[in-house]
Amino acid sequence: MSRLKKQSSFKKLALVTSLLLILSFLATACSSSHDQNANTGAAAPNYDYSPKEQSWDSPPEAQDPGSGLGEGGYGDSGSQVGAGAKDVMSQRKIIMDGEVSLETTYFDDSIAAMDQLINDFGGFAEVRNVVGKSQYSTNRRRATYIIRVPAERYEQALKSMGNIGTVLESDSKGTDITDTYYDTEARIKALKIQEETLLDILAKSVNLDDVITLESRISQVRYEIESLENTIRNYDRLVAFSRITVYIQEVTDRTETKPTPETLGERVSRSFNEALENFKIGCEDFIVWLAGAWIGLLIWIIIIVVILRIFKSIKRRKKNKGVQAVAAEKHRAGTKFFSKKTKEQLVEDKVSDKFSDKSSEIPSGEKTSEKSEKANIEAMEKPDDKKEDKPQK
Repeated sequence: MSRLKKQSSFKKLALVTSLLLILSFLATACSSSHDQNANTGAAAPNYDYSPKEQSWDSPPEAQDPGSGLGEGGYGDSGSQVGAGAKDVMSQRKIIMDGEVSLETTYFDDSIAAMDQLINDFGGFAEVRNVVGKSQYSTNRRRATYIIRVPAERYEQALKSMGNIGTVLESDSKGTDITDTYYDTEARIKALKIQEETLLDILAKSVNLDDVITLESRISQVRYEIESLENTIRNYDRLVAFSRITVYIQEVTDRTETKPTPETLGERVSRSFNEALENFKIGCEDFIVWLAGAWIGLLIWIIIIVVILRIFKSIKRRKKNKGVQAVAAEKHRAGTKFFSKKTKEQLVEDKVSDKFSDKSSEIPSGEKTSEKSEKANIEAMEKPDDKKEDKPQK
């Protein structure tokens, strides 16, 4: 019973220690996440979503990836971490392209709303094509727009298409040309260095054939530079202004759009992807938390190990004491039994000695007479037993 009580008390103590450890972990994680959120909110930049005035004929110059190393660019760390991340994202060159299919019962109003939307978002129409007759004829009207809007207002413009008519289909995609863009810039720089070198050689040349060859090479290099610069300007235009293709169809009755129900495979796939994403986020959060709480965790582990060792040593000592007590008790019982047995043996030995002494004192003739008397008595008793047995039969 005492051993069971000791085990139950040890289990209770271990449970209480585990609960305290879990509570301390949760408190540390909550405080660290709170501090992180506060720091993130304090360092978050203010974005300006208002459209900037830009000219299509003179697009903004592309920024050099390494131009920010001196002033708050990649080389400026510490307090400029958030700004550096924003600069990296702003230097990505992505061409956005969208496509929307609309239908409307009020075709003229939708066309007017489309023109107004282009003006409101600071864009322009590359293509505007309207064909067909009124809705009462067999050839109903339809319109095709290819519009350009500032890249920072692309998503907002795409969502606003629902105000023009019923959206039947909407698609959006982005093409990342960052690597191609900066490779082209690097080629331009290399060609300009080559041009300067050729010009220096040309200035020092005296031979007419060398001069002609150098001038031909210089003109070729300049042509390549101009071609690549035109490519860069075209990239800048495509990145600065996103394209949206809009198809507007006139109908008598609007089509009620119903969401397509997901199949079992799609639902399983979506759930599996969400589980993987949640697991990934959970692992990242755990790593971040562990990086901030490993000191406290190490201290708690040391404390728990010390406590467990103390309890084990106490339990071992008590167990050894119990074993020793049982051994001592067995030893005492054994000595008592042995002493009692030896006493009985001594008494028996004394009695046997006395009997042997008496038997040695009796003469041999008396011994034989006693034996004969005993035999006569036994012979007389045997017939009587037989007589007594006969009436019973």
